[in-house]
Amino acid sequence: MDDSDILRRLRELRPAMGGALVRIADFLLAEPAEAARLTITDLADRTGTSPGTVTRFCHTAGLSGFAALKVALAEQVGRSGASRWRTDIGREIEPADDLDQVLKVIVAANTQALLSTADQLDLAAIDQVAQAITGARAIHLFGVGTSAITADELRIRLQRIGFACWLWPEVHGALTAVTLADERDLVIGISHSGQITETIDVLRTAHGARTVAVTNDRTSTLAAEADLVLTTAQTGAAPADALADRHAQLLVLDVLYTRVAQLNHARTLTALETTATAIDPHRTPKPKRRRTRPS
Repeated sequence: MDDSDILRRLRELRPAMGGALVRIADFLLAEPAEAARLTITDLADRTGTSPGTVTRFCHTAGLSGFAALKVALAEQVGRSGASRWRTDIGREIEPADDLDQVLKVIVAANTQALLSTADQLDLAAIDQVAQAITGARAIHLFGVGTSAITADELRIRLQRIGFACWLWPEVHGALTAVTLADERDLVIGISHSGQITETIDVLRTAHGARTVAVTNDRTSTLAAEADLVLTTAQTGAAPADALADRHAQLLVLDVLYTRVAQLNHARTLTALETTATAIDPHRTPKPKRRRTRPS
């Protein structure tokens, strides 16, 4: 069997896999470069499985064993930049495309991600998380890469309306904070794949606090660690999805923030007015328009 596109094959096989095999597939799809460097024992540890399960996974994927899996991953990761371009930018956007085409593709991908996320969004879960934020002593946010940017957007908004909220920019600080958290606190981890080990570790370490996962995959390891799960839509491997993932995350957090504001209307209004008073002196007045004399 041709191993030239092992990641595509895993995406195709994943729906038919059982729980332990799905965890391995998700890790490989999310972190192929890192997986290619791991031993069979390391991979088993990272996915909460066993070396025997990893071997069974390899056979399920049509490979002779773990060595063949590592070779297939290394070859795919080491291929030309075209593969990375297709993954991060999208198959429908080519380097020579004009900006009109780029704009159309991105708008279409973003619109589809937003509509699909809205269709499947669990509003009851949104309300539960909003209630948890309302009652929390402290809210700890963590994400890696673009998910950290999304998390910071929520931090800024919650702090603006008076909630004690922190974004931890690196995992050591996050682990230190959440290990001291208790039932009065809330820990929110954001990861599109749900397979980022640092984010998983943060939720796993928050033993005493209530935890929330914001992810694309309800069956992911991150989701399994959380008390409450908010999901964006499963967009599969469609073109330009990587560019739309953050917009889907932001939609979920926009709805969540708005619900928090509704539940705390008087507090929110007071905080917005107070902070606006502090900020307004730093706004430059709009310049007056010059009157033009008729010629």
